[in-house]
Amino acid sequence: MHKPSLIARIFLLTAVFVLARAMPVGAQMMEAQLQHKYRSYDYQETAENMLKQVRVTIPEGLTTVRGLLVVSNAAGGDTRDSYNEGWFAEFLYMHDFAFIGTKGFTSHIESFQAFQHALKQIAAESNHPELVNVPYVTEGFSAGGGFASRLLVEAPDRVIACVPISSRLNFTGMTPNAAQLHTPALIISGGNEANVEKMVEPVLEAYRPQGALYGWMTVQGGVHARYGQEVLAMPYLDAVVRLRYPSDGDVRKAPLKLKPIDPDTGWIADNTTWTSGLTRISPAKQFAGAIAKSSWLPTEDIAYIYRAYATYDRPLAIISPSTAWSQNRVWDPGSSIPIAVDVSKYPNWRKLEFFDGAYKLGEVTSGTPQFTAVNLRSGYHVFSVLGTDEQGIARTSNPVLAVVRVPQK
Repeated sequence: MHKPSLIARIFLLTAVFVLARAMPVGAQMMEAQLQHKYRSYDYQETAENMLKQVRVTIPEGLTTVRGLLVVSNAAGGDTRDSYNEGWFAEFLYMHDFAFIGTKGFTSHIESFQAFQHALKQIAAESNHPELVNVPYVTEGFSAGGGFASRLLVEAPDRVIACVPISSRLNFTGMTPNAAQLHTPALIISGGNEANVEKMVEPVLEAYRPQGALYGWMTVQGGVHARYGQEVLAMPYLDAVVRLRYPSDGDVRKAPLKLKPIDPDTGWIADNTTWTSGLTRISPAKQFAGAIAKSSWLPTEDIAYIYRAYATYDRPLAIISPSTAWSQNRVWDPGSSIPIAVDVSKYPNWRKLEFFDGAYKLGEVTSGTPQFTAVNLRSGYHVFSVLGTDEQGIARTSNPVLAVVRVPQK
């Protein structure tokens, strides 16, 4: 056998070293999302002069579907295979849900009707008759966010929670009823999207004082684009499912009566403080700001994630891990993830506190700005860092999402 020359061997070793250094920290603990197996069912019909296509994807071996994660398409888009994205796929296994993706959907009533027709047919084809009874959680970008709003308008008793991304809650020509007001909904928009304030603020100003469980935030510098808003959207939906899904509900028999949420058990963010240096959050009972300019959040964990995401001009940046990894990769249960921080814009820091949601992992007061989250359980983990400078002023980092997979049954 021909042996490579010394130069070739040196080149090979160097290449391996460079590739190893280029890999994300802890990448050896990450696994491809394709390990899960599914069964998909398709439906289509023509409406609004376009072909509306629906795909329901059910985790293989799931006996009873307890709910649906609905992610509708943006204009010209196709989400039928988005169940493979890590932040969506693991949600199905956390809650025994199925996934609905679409092509050719709009925010109009015709798309909702096609959605209903699809569920009826696929319930029969898949031998999952419970599909016509199950509740929904829904997120979507642009027109997909419009369809999420449409679900809230048309079927509020079925919607557990709703996250329109770069869209709005559309109550044009109607007054929301109690079920619509009391369904948690969170709008995430880009700070540079045109006319967002004119569409969103009037809804909050009108209905937050009436107890609407609505929230809103804009991503500084963000435009009309999808770029990892799941860092907040998916933990939010996960949290609300855990609060609203009845423990004694049986979708095989009838639609569920979702559990109501007492607004006073949540947290509230002050929308007027996004540009203040640190967005103000507090337990709902302690909030002292203007309700009409506030965002309701279901838990303390979500409030901490919101604060990191909504705050403008963050001087700290988590550079590893990255939320982008979570679209196609997940972590094994029990993994440990090093969290590395860029402090170049915050040189006078005296303390860095590392959080997973609202849970404090630990802190550093000197040396390398890094901390390791250890022995992580299945689910969503959103890391953020709260820094304190020599004057005692606190500032935050960006949030980053790590998804730890659910073990196969």
